[in-house]
Amino acid sequence: MAKVSKLWHVFKLAPRSDNFRVLDELHTQYGDYVRTGPSEISISDPDAIQVLLGPGSKCTKAPWYDANYPVISLHTLRDKKAHDVRRRIWDRGFGAKALRDYEDRVFQYSKDLERQIKSRSDQVINATEWFHFYSFDVMADIAFGKSFEMIQTGKPHFAFDLLREGMRPLGVLGPVPWAFCVLTSIPGLGGGFKMFVNWCTEQVEKRKKIHRDVPDVMSWLIESSEKRAQSGIKQAGEEQALLHSDSRLIIVAGSDTTASTLTYTFYLLAQNAAHQHKLRDELAAIVEEDGSFSFKALQNADHLNGVINEALRLYPAVPSGLPRLTPPEGLTIRDTFIPGNTTVVAPFYTMGRLESCYENAAEFIPERWYSKPELVKNKKAFAPFSTGPFSCVGKQLALMELRMVVALLVSKFSVQFAPGEDGKRLLDNSKDFFTISIAELNLVFSPMER
Repeated sequence: MAKVSKLWHVFKLAPRSDNFRVLDELHTQYGDYVRTGPSEISISDPDAIQVLLGPGSKCTKAPWYDANYPVISLHTLRDKKAHDVRRRIWDRGFGAKALRDYEDRVFQYSKDLERQIKSRSDQVINATEWFHFYSFDVMADIAFGKSFEMIQTGKPHFAFDLLREGMRPLGVLGPVPWAFCVLTSIPGLGGGFKMFVNWCTEQVEKRKKIHRDVPDVMSWLIESSEKRAQSGIKQAGEEQALLHSDSRLIIVAGSDTTASTLTYTFYLLAQNAAHQHKLRDELAAIVEEDGSFSFKALQNADHLNGVINEALRLYPAVPSGLPRLTPPEGLTIRDTFIPGNTTVVAPFYTMGRLESCYENAAEFIPERWYSKPELVKNKKAFAPFSTGPFSCVGKQLALMELRMVVALLVSKFSVQFAPGEDGKRLLDNSKDFFTISIAELNLVFSPMER
């Protein structure tokens, strides 16, 4: 069926929107190279990551990224030169200086989250929801210079539901992006996506009218957009459209991915109390009584970073991988030739669980990233933020958020599954909408005596 059509893939995803599981099962059954469409292959050979995504890759982004064409963002730009130009603008908003400016703001949101959890000590809380509140508030501040006050109110902003509704169609239609494009263009259909698009556009227009001394990502994008339009490099309308599209990228990539990684991290810690103790011992020399710490010390905390790396390995935020198009002349991965103009994906979820790359791959072993390097047999398999010119521009900000929240909460609380909770719902009901849309996880945080 895959030789002639992608409809098998749509039907397979219709019940559960779990593409990463479908691909994983196919690789378990058929091996490293699996045909998934007429001109499409999924590859679980770790060498594929550098060939498809790395700095020297001859591949381009696949036609999949045209699902919402002519609307284009940094994420969906397929032309390498155009992407490089846009990426340099984004890099200004995520460079070392910008990150130093963001550090205190991220810390304050992390402390706000800690206070809210403290006020609910020994009570059942929906950790998935609270980590979304946190990541959404940080995203709004860093991107648009304002907070949606989800942590303060304990209630979701209406745009939170728009985001989920807007991404939902990709859970089933991801294998046939043309169908997603058709759906969203028909009046009366794709309403959630259209509402999300309109809301993002409104945020940009509101931000353009405000002068702020405190920098945010959108300030760099707006400044560049206006200069390029004035100089005639780009038409004003084209720059405006790109700016609006980039706002959606910030919101999706800046909130959903961090929230999912935090949720999975605390799922793993609740399941492995010994690693809470080990992490707490490490953090005792870093986190002060008032919760303050040196961020540089967190960057160098072995077990903290090992815990985060294991969560990223086992539960990547983009589990099905990033579609790429091979060059016209084709390419070779090890001894396997891939024809030209073939769409190829290397699913991160499957890569992270290969016994050929990780000793006891299914087990949560943070030490494999520092004191037991022999447990990582092939580092090529680990690229949770992608690699090469199209890699995640917000990687360092995401790691900042992850380190701060994990450090603060683990140093102040012990975490357990709520009564009746075992994490099965999280694992079984989370959806693959390109980024993972995670299900509910109920935890109990109990204060630690110091």
